[in-house]
Amino acid sequence: MKLPIHAAIGVTAAALALPAAAQSTTTMPYQSEFWTTGHVGAALGHAKSHIPCPPATSCDNDTTAFKAFAGGRFNNTFGGEITYLKTQPFDRSPQSDIDMQALNFGLLAGIPLPRNSSVFAKAGVLWGHTEAGPATQNGWGPSFGLGGMLGLTRQVALRLDWDRYRFKLPGGGGDRENVDTLTLGAQYTFGGPR
Repeated sequence: MKLPIHAAIGVTAAALALPAAAQSTTTMPYQSEFWTTGHVGAALGHAKSHIPCPPATSCDNDTTAFKAFAGGRFNNTFGGEITYLKTQPFDRSPQSDIDMQALNFGLLAGIPLPRNSSVFAKAGVLWGHTEAGPATQNGWGPSFGLGGMLGLTRQVALRLDWDRYRFKLPGGGGDRENVDTLTLGAQYTFGGPR
């Protein structure tokens, strides 16, 4: 399913408006209180490319992915997060391997659970950089995902995420292809609950 970038931006804008309407205790990033409760973390896992394999080419659509993330919460339900994602190269022999990285800006909507645990959904936009040999492509694309946290302490939690990113491809005429990641990592939460 190809999601136009203006639709992703519309969803993001609508999601930004929801927290303000949802609760009077909502804080926004331009308020200092937003930064008193936040989180940072890192995760490692698996990336799967949905980029078609050219004829007479050997392709490996699976590789390793790493991400680091930081964010804050508007209230107990909604939050925002910035993620840096880097994949190892996807093998395309004898042609050039495909290497990808992105900076993702996402909104989170979740259900808090006891003991620093939760389940959540994500939607956002990414600024991606794709390399295939000497050819490169930068561009915006949509992203979405699901995740869950299992609290080990009040501040530390294990985190499992599934994400789909839509990267622009070099020489693709503006076409985008899906890259899915499944990562396991740790999150540290600072500040008090909202």
